[in-house]
Amino acid sequence: MTPPSWSLRRCLPRRLMTFALLTASFGACAPEEALPNDSQPDTQPVAQVESPLPAGGWRVLMPSGGAPIRGITRRADGVLIGGSSWGHGIDVWTSTNGGASWALHGSVANNPNVEFGDVTMRAIPGTHTVFCAFREYANGQFRVTITRSDNDGDGWVYDSTVVGPTSRFVGAPFLFQRGNGDLQVYYDSELLAAQGGFPGHQWIAMQGRQGTTGAWTAYGTVTVSRDKRAGALSREGMPTVVQLAGDRIMAVVEGVEAFPTGGARANVINAVQSWDGGRTWDDSLRRTVYSSRIDAGSGRRYNAYVPYAIRVGNGPVGVAFCTDEDKAGPPDLSSAPVDQRNCHVGFVTTTSNFETWSAPSPVWTGTSRNYTPGLFERAPNDVIAVIDGLGTNRVLQR
Repeated sequence: MTPPSWSLRRCLPRRLMTFALLTASFGACAPEEALPNDSQPDTQPVAQVESPLPAGGWRVLMPSGGAPIRGITRRADGVLIGGSSWGHGIDVWTSTNGGASWALHGSVANNPNVEFGDVTMRAIPGTHTVFCAFREYANGQFRVTITRSDNDGDGWVYDSTVVGPTSRFVGAPFLFQRGNGDLQVYYDSELLAAQGGFPGHQWIAMQGRQGTTGAWTAYGTVTVSRDKRAGALSREGMPTVVQLAGDRIMAVVEGVEAFPTGGARANVINAVQSWDGGRTWDDSLRRTVYSSRIDAGSGRRYNAYVPYAIRVGNGPVGVAFCTDEDKAGPPDLSSAPVDQRNCHVGFVTTTSNFETWSAPSPVWTGTSRNYTPGLFERAPNDVIAVIDGLGTNRVLQR
């Protein structure tokens, strides 16, 4: 794929990747989608105030080595499991010590004629089933594919195709299980934007199942996140979704500036919320989670990109992301290749409610070549951050 200059996705297949693991102690308009009538919105009270994060910082857990990219989940036996793509295949990684070290545990897929990417996993509580979602690219077309393991990730079978094949980009899936048990997949979609009359834009789409099996048609195809302002360029991607209370959920996404700053569009991070488990999304609660400072010399904004959101217990939502705002000189272009961008990893949280966000704090500033941070709560108020080190060793200290 040759992405346009304001594309969100910067694909970088690599056969050799190393990772840094850290720990932190956390104590215009598209048609309306047709919605099925199989359930009603949750009416239980919604929490409005969050608990503060306990004091504590990030420390080194694993300085280098292989590990999953972004999406980690916990098997029925407590082992952590996740995946990563090296281009023409998807590896499975497991950890028996809470992420302190990882071991290869087989493969989800291998095909010399297919480029795989955007791997994520989700285990279904109370079962031995683990789903793996990923993007495929072959013969000039994209698709979002789901595979399934019914034995805790020891073996994998084809489950379904969510969307595609299509020549318009679809990818970066994220699996989320709603409170009622429905399995949902959120993903980047140039296809949905084009179908809505906005070719060249990219929106976040959602499709879901009733329960964890069957067709991905229980919700139609929902437009989750897009900028509806007149004249705005709306390109959003890399969704993660967290549950706030009952059926109130939040999607955090990467975007580009809807209107350029200093003649260029920087990456920014946005969030939007749903009150009914993802069936509809409340634009009045659309927020900018983080946008970096503006460089005085160039007049351009620095970038904030590839976010990953998590909610720890009953506390705030935390988001890890990449940013170049600490570099000297002008910002990187949002179209620059990943391995040529300057990047530290930052972190923000919601504050007094789920609509306001803190100032950033550093997660990792030791090197300037990083990508795709991921977060996972391995124990109550104990979160690990997984950082793709782009093939270089990391030695982290705190």
